[in-house]
Amino acid sequence: MTKCSIIIYVYGRVQGVGFRYHTYHWAKKNKLLGYVRNMNDGSVKIVACGNDEQIKMLMHWLEQGGPPSAKIEHFQPQFCEVEEMSDFSIRH
Repeated sequence: MTKCSIIIYVYGRVQGVGFRYHTYHWAKKNKLLGYVRNMNDGSVKIVACGNDEQIKMLMHWLEQGGPPSAKIEHFQPQFCEVEEMSDFSIRH
């Protein structure tokens, strides 16, 4: 399986609703590496590293609405260089 990294900016009601917490636990359960962080413009940035299947599962989870308390209006994924990470974290 090919390792890949993706940056996803998620827009909508995604701050103050537990989005980072739920994304963190979802990513840990699905063995992704990377981080999730609130951005100043009200979006959330997810950097995820994993194999093709893990990335597809993350995209599908976001397409289905992500965390129950969030309201995703849209998200913008872009593939990037694979970063070496050892865990998934919430960044502030």
